[in-house]
Amino acid sequence: MKTILTVPGVLAGLLSATSLFAQAPGDNYQLSAYRPGATYYAEPAAPAKLWGQPTSNVSYSNKQDAGLEPIPSDKAYLDALEGKPGAVAPPAMPSLDGAATLDSSCCNNGASNYDCLGGDVYGDCCVPCSQWFAYGGGLIMNRDLEKEVWLSNDSGDYARQVMGTHDAGMDWTGGYEVRLGKYFAGSGWAWEGRFWALRDSTEFSVTNAGLVGQLDTPLDVNFQGLSYNNGTALQNATAYFDNAMIHRLRRSSDFYNLEVNVFQNPNMYAYTSGQSSFSIGVLGGIRYFRFTEAMSFSSDTVDTVFDGNPNEINYDINVANNLIGPQIGFLGNLNHGAWNFQLGTKMGVFGNAVSQHSQVYGSAGNAIIDNALSPNNGREFDISGSRGRVSLLGEIDASVNYRMFQNFTVTAGYRAVAVSGIALSADQIPQNFEDFAIIEHTQASSDLILHGAYFGGQLVW
Repeated sequence: MKTILTVPGVLAGLLSATSLFAQAPGDNYQLSAYRPGATYYAEPAAPAKLWGQPTSNVSYSNKQDAGLEPIPSDKAYLDALEGKPGAVAPPAMPSLDGAATLDSSCCNNGASNYDCLGGDVYGDCCVPCSQWFAYGGGLIMNRDLEKEVWLSNDSGDYARQVMGTHDAGMDWTGGYEVRLGKYFAGSGWAWEGRFWALRDSTEFSVTNAGLVGQLDTPLDVNFQGLSYNNGTALQNATAYFDNAMIHRLRRSSDFYNLEVNVFQNPNMYAYTSGQSSFSIGVLGGIRYFRFTEAMSFSSDTVDTVFDGNPNEINYDINVANNLIGPQIGFLGNLNHGAWNFQLGTKMGVFGNAVSQHSQVYGSAGNAIIDNALSPNNGREFDISGSRGRVSLLGEIDASVNYRMFQNFTVTAGYRAVAVSGIALSADQIPQNFEDFAIIEHTQASSDLILHGAYFGGQLVW
């Protein structure tokens, strides 16, 4: 970073030094009598040229040099230098690093923040006006899945697993995103509020048709003293999950993201070459990220329709991760005409408030622990737990933008969000359903990657 900042600084210093030597007035310059009371420098004396260049100093007060009277624009410039009332200074020249000086009149006239100097949409104005901007668009994203946990198998061919947690994994699902922000006048900074959300629900089921044996579950070895009373008799849970007519798995994944950021309209470093320019800026803010997941494994030993029959049994697990904390990031822009290519990164350390709820139940009530040797004997399997931990969250975002109109830009891009130290539903399945202490502890050591495309439009006013 020091190298990036030092090279433009050295170049700027050399250019400034050479300009001082080239333009510093010396004894060869003559005072001009163009306007009484004003001080201007006329051209220095020059040696005679073969083509007859005059050798005398130029003076605007010399009547015989009337043909050299300054043109109106020059006169306006001289009036502006003198501070005459009503004089208008010429427009500022772009700086050597590709940034431009803000023309404050554009803000007063309601011009686009991308058009402060009346030039190209992205290349000519790197210090935006104080203006609002809003974005609205859609998302289509998917997530990676956890290590699969098998839930159903063929008792006649135990190696044949017929249903696992991946069978009802998250599909590509749609969501939405909105943003609202404002540029700070006369600076390269802006604030922005951002919210996006995704919700997905999937279902998968298998029946005992076509199996060599019966429809069982590998979890039956974990049930231990877990029992359920269907209104007739208290029986171990294996009586309701094994020899089933149908097994069903339902899963849902919900994502909610809220951010408030202050970012630098990329001008920490800028480079311009022809019609293209490249710039880098920084970002900082606070973020709240919520990820919830639900899983429901159901079994029916009577028929293949789930209608609330007391012989139906359900095992539900719901987890919630609430991450909140600061984040920093970088923004890179590559501009060419009305096109803009942007790459952004964000990262942060977050506090994660994790909670989970596990329950085994049917229409006749909750399952209970029926084991006289267990410390949880007689307790219902309706368990909640929570804990706090530190999680890491990082995001990478790449987009292509095109200005269709002066104040409207369309956007399409790709985004990936990676989170570590979170709880997943499948992680809460215990090896022993009698061990309530383990279940209440809430396992939260998994990772999540959410990725996909987005598209929308931004309006500036």
